[in-house]
Amino acid sequence: MINADKIKLIIWDLDNTFWKGTISEQEVEPDKRALDLVLMCAQKGIINSVCSKNDEEPCVNKLREMGVSEYFVFNSINWQPKGQRIKDTVAAMNLRSANVLFIDDNPQNLEEARYYCPDIMTALPDALDELYGEISKLDKSDKNFARLNSYKTLEKKNKIKENIGSNEEFLKQSGIKVQFHTDCEANAERLYELVMRANQLNFTKVRPTKDEFNAMLADKDTCCGYVIAADKYGDYGVVGFYAVKDGRAVHLLFSCRTLGMGLEQYTYDYLGCPALDVVGDVSVKIGKGMPPSYWINSNAESGGGDFEKIEDADFKVLMKGPCDLNQIFSFIKNEDMFDCEFTYVSREKQSLGVTIEGMNHTEQIKEAYSITDAEKKTLCNLPVCDSEMFPDSIYKNSYGMVFVSILTDVNLGLYRKKNGGQVFAFGEYIYPLTDEKMWDKYIKKEVYTANCSFTRDTLRKIADEYEFLGRLTPEETAKNLRFIFEHLRKGTELVILLGCEREYKDNKLEAWTNRHNDHKKWNAAVRAEFEGEENVTLFDVNRYITSDDDFNDSINHYKKRVYYLMAQRFTEMINARAHRDVARQTSKTKLALLTLKQRIKKIVKPNG
Repeated sequence: MINADKIKLIIWDLDNTFWKGTISEQEVEPDKRALDLVLMCAQKGIINSVCSKNDEEPCVNKLREMGVSEYFVFNSINWQPKGQRIKDTVAAMNLRSANVLFIDDNPQNLEEARYYCPDIMTALPDALDELYGEISKLDKSDKNFARLNSYKTLEKKNKIKENIGSNEEFLKQSGIKVQFHTDCEANAERLYELVMRANQLNFTKVRPTKDEFNAMLADKDTCCGYVIAADKYGDYGVVGFYAVKDGRAVHLLFSCRTLGMGLEQYTYDYLGCPALDVVGDVSVKIGKGMPPSYWINSNAESGGGDFEKIEDADFKVLMKGPCDLNQIFSFIKNEDMFDCEFTYVSREKQSLGVTIEGMNHTEQIKEAYSITDAEKKTLCNLPVCDSEMFPDSIYKNSYGMVFVSILTDVNLGLYRKKNGGQVFAFGEYIYPLTDEKMWDKYIKKEVYTANCSFTRDTLRKIADEYEFLGRLTPEETAKNLRFIFEHLRKGTELVILLGCEREYKDNKLEAWTNRHNDHKKWNAAVRAEFEGEENVTLFDVNRYITSDDDFNDSINHYKKRVYYLMAQRFTEMINARAHRDVARQTSKTKLALLTLKQRIKKIVKPNG
């Protein structure tokens, strides 16, 4: 049975459904019931679309001839099977299939639609009269076609995204411009901060003291310089630093916000490919003879459509997570309205360059709600922890939206102070710090160490004081997210980034084997926990990872064009929230005025 009140979108077949006859065989005639229904739906805010097996041009011309083409969006007119196309249309319009009605004269097509979208409503054309009657009863009005126009805007944006093409095409149209500067001493503070904090794209990982750094800048035998980058999406400022002495790179590093732009190889070529001893894990491979980053400083046209801007809003946004959120944020330029808590290099252990990523694990986010200063101080004695890894701004500050990611939960192991104490997250879960069999791997840096220089004494101390809990189960992550959501300020929207379910075939890390299947389990648990939850949005990255070429160097790192598309969607979501707030406030104001008028009428009686 069709529930007219639930319908937000009607997808129409054309031949013998919207019109009488088959357009490829004969002259077709409009079905007045269908024409009237389309117009009435548009006036009530119900959107219309087409899914037809036909050649596109004659169908579009016929709809235009009938005077109704302007009432249809996201049309899919080709000879491919309809089921997947309908599913794609629903996803592209950011709708749920339970709010969609598909009308077709072929029962097989209806069955196929239900296979791909089990919750979808379906109907044969003989239901049009009944459907018209039910929709006419709905107390809805959109005489100005605001919803239709908003979907036309979304359709236009999606077409721009489709034209972006491959990652190299995207980078070429981005108009990336790079400049090299050598006045390093004048910018010593900024450059020193970059040297100490860069990790993911730090090839040598040399961590000098400030005096050592300044002495190097003053050394005439050392060629030092910094990199400034910009593209059509914004000015990134100082993003890289290099120091070359006696034909060898002492420093070569870049901000992770530039990951995927190709600056590393471009700079290495610019320096003449000096000798380079790569230390630890780096997200990008560079070398002599590697493919050049030809799109940088090229004269290519910067086409591809402008990036939508975030509008002024009366709320702030918290971006809290690892590199996926950091990369997405690199495209978002209205930075005043954002607070960001990304993976960072500890200030307290800066000389070691220790990376802190556990702060965005859901267990630590949950623990930040109640952890004491004394407990933080105890953790600070460990080489892998610091006092800043339990920020509670997510609970204390007022945010309109909070973006978090589950990637950290799927990877990191958990350690708890014995006798039920505080918990911290660290390292790949299959290599327990407390297992003596693993200690040589950590000491020799054969596994991920977050740049900690471990000794047997420090590992023994950890093993004596802490117990290894393994990693969370998918259900535990979901429950932690529930706790976090329920302790946010009232009205805050929580956006949860899910993990990629496509296999990264070039994986060489033992801990990341079958990570795509892990993500499927975690995603399923989070979906089950928050299905239909108001003020919670599950951001499915799998809509953007459509081929093996979308990966950068791991299942968690994507090409720049992918982050661009995600950032576009983030922007749309933030603007939608702003519009809802404005509409809600306007509604409250109107209600208050109406109430005031009613009170005045009761007090002031007309002259008789």
